[in-house]
Parts: sequence; structure tokens; C-alpha cells
Amino acid sequence: MALSSPTARPSPVQATRAAAAAAFRSVDRDVGGAVRLRVIALFACVLMLNSADAGTVGAVAPELERSLHISNTELGLIAGVAALAGAVATFPVGVLTDRVHRVHLLAGSIVLWSAAMLASAFAPSFSVLVLTRVALGAVTATGGPTLASLTGDFFPAGERAKVWGMILTGELLGQGIGVGVSGNLASVLSWRYAFGWLALPGFVLAAAIWKLLVEPARGGQSRLQPGAQQQLGAKDAQRDAARAPQLPDGGAGQEQELAHAVVSNQGHQPHERLVLTEDPVRMPPWRAIKYVLSVRTNVVIVIASSLAYLFLAGLQTFAVELIRSRYHLGQPTASAILVLAGVGAFVGVVTAGRLADRLMRNGRPSARVVVGAVCYLAVPLVFGPAVLSPWLIVTVPLLVVSGGLLTAPGAPLNAARLDIMHPRLWGRAEGVRTFLQMLAFALGPLIFGTVSQLLAGHQGGGSTNGDAGANGTALADTFLIMLVPLAIAGVSLLWARRSYPCDVATAVASMQRNRESEQLDDPELGSNALTLPQPRE
Repeated sequence: MALSSPTARPSPVQATRAAAAAAFRSVDRDVGGAVRLRVIALFACVLMLNSADAGTVGAVAPELERSLHISNTELGLIAGVAALAGAVATFPVGVLTDRVHRVHLLAGSIVLWSAAMLASAFAPSFSVLVLTRVALGAVTATGGPTLASLTGDFFPAGERAKVWGMILTGELLGQGIGVGVSGNLASVLSWRYAFGWLALPGFVLAAAIWKLLVEPARGGQSRLQPGAQQQLGAKDAQRDAARAPQLPDGGAGQEQELAHAVVSNQGHQPHERLVLTEDPVRMPPWRAIKYVLSVRTNVVIVIASSLAYLFLAGLQTFAVELIRSRYHLGQPTASAILVLAGVGAFVGVVTAGRLADRLMRNGRPSARVVVGAVCYLAVPLVFGPAVLSPWLIVTVPLLVVSGGLLTAPGAPLNAARLDIMHPRLWGRAEGVRTFLQMLAFALGPLIFGTVSQLLAGHQGGGSTNGDAGANGTALADTFLIMLVPLAIAGVSLLWARRSYPCDVATAVASMQRNRESEQLDDPELGSNALTLPQPRE
């Protein structure tokens, strides 16, 4: 009788390949197919480049200070001028986003962004570096409005928070790249290499977006349902609508499907005075701004997000310096600690969007706003002890948790902003939001740098360049002070949970009113209209 041979064990290479294949299949199922994965990945890469640049400034801070002989305040200026220039450019870009080919606009801006990065790498002095950062910031302003508008038209409303969570992972990966790769390049070679190397992937990404993305139809006709085999451009969507007027569950006119279904079932009605009676595309810029700022939930979300970005900007710029000076660590070790914090941020941004969508499906209409509020309120409770602790073994896990809480609100709040605004206003609404948010992002490093310098002088350390211990203590105290705006952001979002349902109903009623006007010009559109409750008198 022959002995059965033992089961052969796979080699390490085979096991690795099998694990990678299983992981890819899991991601593919979760995302909803290769076509959707490609769109999400490209959008995530846009955020990755932008945040890698922002993270690079903080990671190379010591080298910039030594090479250019600058202080924390001047370092904050380098980090802030890009965001400030971007803030000024955002609303004009938002107007373009609502009117021109968004894919081409996005790809072209990335080409200019990459050129600005090369110019930063070759800047001969502090003043020239500031000028190149101004040019770079004006270009990066394109990302916010175009990505928000394209995401709203590519993905169904019921899973937008989840999709936003996936896209925002690119922002976190970019921060890790900025801190880890750029920071180590600066310590080994020069801060110029840290800026210059980012230009190459920028040019590659611009080419990929131009080639692989099609311009979707505005209003939802091109939405990619799970399992979609191809992207539908605007012309394709119009052709399909003409062939099949009675569209299925993802058809035209149902952009607010999940949010509106929940608020409608609970009896929430639109605000009559905010229901649009004109074509949003033709609204003059000043009137569009006025309307966007008249939606109460939108104003609160924008203010809360801006306060959070003010803190985040200071964190990106001075976190490496804080850890280095407070715990007397080298650049690689401090960068590694921030990468660990980035792992927590990754988990937070992916989890929060899914949680908010699930809570909404369970009948909680304001879940996307409440999830953001709870996370912002929890950050001071965790980050405060992390900064105060003299033991690194305690600080590191608290930083990981803080990273998750700080980034978690991004996905649900991004989805909530789309819920409460007419799709034809997404670009301009995002322009207003990006203006205020980037203004806060610009002021963050300046405020952190100035306050830390004043505190260091008050504590007897003089200039922050003189005494590493005084610098670390001053930065720690600065971070504790700047936790107050985060608490204010959380409280304001809790208040906004009351206005969100009616603002969602108002947005959908505005779409219905706009669609009824379009039917007067083209009766064939009538079969695609969505029957909605009338505004409350």
C-alpha cells in the first residue's frame, strides 16, 4: 500500500502572490469593479500629490531653517502662502468647474502644479521660494472643486461617504510620502530633492487622467453603479436616456436618493425661500455665492472644516519638529512616528464614511454630520494627553488614535455637502468652501509658528532656533491652545444636525423645479422627472 505524500506547502513567493490576489479581489468587490476602482484611484492620487507637497514642507523644516536661515514664522509663511494663493483662486476655478470640461481642467492644472514643484526645487533664496509656492498654490486650487463635482456625478448618493473615504486615503498616503520619503531625501541629500522629485509623478498622473477619464454627464446620468463595465460620458448618457426614458434605480434625477429618502420618510420639508427657481448654471457669481452661504448646514460644515484644517496645517508643518525637539529624536525616527499616526488616520477616514452611510440607511438622517461632530470633539481628549506625556511609549498610540479622529470627519462631511446643494452648483459651492478652508490652512502654520515663537521667548528660550528644549515646550503649548478651535468645530456640527434634513429636501426640490423648467424646452425629459414633495408654505 503506497504511503500518501504530505501536502506540499506553497513557497513564500506563491503565498505572497496568493495573498496579494485575494486582497485585490476583496478591494475589487468592496469598490464595485475595476472601472470604479480606476476612477477612485486617480482621484486619490490627485489628493496624494497635493498632501505630499504639504507634508514635505513640514518634513524638511529643519533643513529649510538651517539652509535659508529662517525662523518658525518664516517657515509658516512658506507653508501658508501656497494655501493662501489657492484660496484666492478657488472661486474662479469653481465657476469654471460648473461650465467647462472638468477632466481637461484637472489634468492641465496638474501639469502646471508639477512645473511649479520643479521651480520650488531650484529656488535660490527664501523670497524666490515663497514666489514659487504662490504659483503652486494657485494651481492646486483646481483640485477641490473639480474632484467634488466629478465625484458627485460619478458615484451614487447612497455610498458617497464611503467613496469619499476611499478617495481621501490618497491624502493620507501623500502625507506619509511627504514625511517619510521627502523628509529622508532632505536629510540625506537636500531639501531641493525633496521638492523636485514630486514633479515626475505629477506629469504621469496628468497624462493618466487625460487618457483614462471621460467627462461625465452633469446631474447623475453617468453614475457608475457597482459592477459597471465602462465609464459613460455626457453624450453616451444622453443617448441612453433617449433610448430608455424610464431609467432604473440609478437614473437621472435621483442624485440625493439616500439622503432624501430618509428625510422625506420622516416628514422633513424644503425651505420655500431657498428652492431655486432659475437655472443654477446661469446664476451670476455674486448670486451663487449668496445662495451657497444662505444654506445653513453648508455654512456650519464649511466653518467646522476650516477650523479643523487650521489645526491640521499646523500639525503637518510642525509635528516633526515637535517630536524631534521634545523627545530628542533624529529625523528618521520622528518621521516614522508620524507614519504610524498616518495608519490611524487611514483607518479613521475609511471607517467613518461607511459608518455614516450605514446609520443613514438605518433612518438617522443627520448621521453624516453627527459622525463628524463626535470625532472633532474627541480629538482634544486624546491629543492633549499625547502632547503632555513625557513618555514616548504613551504618546505614540495616542497620536495614532488622534490621527484617526482628526481625519475621520472628512468623508461624511464631504458627502453631506453634496447632499445639500444642487448638482449644478457643486463647483461653485466647493469653491467657496475651498476658499475658506485654504485660508485657514494658510493661516494655520503662521499662527502656530508665531505663537510658538512668542511662547518660547516668554519661557526664556528666546528664538526658537536657539534652544531645542524651549522650542519643543513652546510647540507643545501651542498645540494645546489650538485644540480649542477643534472643540468649537464639533459643537457647531452638533447644532447643524437640526438644519441638515430640511436643507437636503430643499436641494432635491430645487432639482425638481429646475427639471420642470427644462421640460418646457424638451418634453422628452418629462419621463425622467422624480416626483418630490412640494415646498412647505
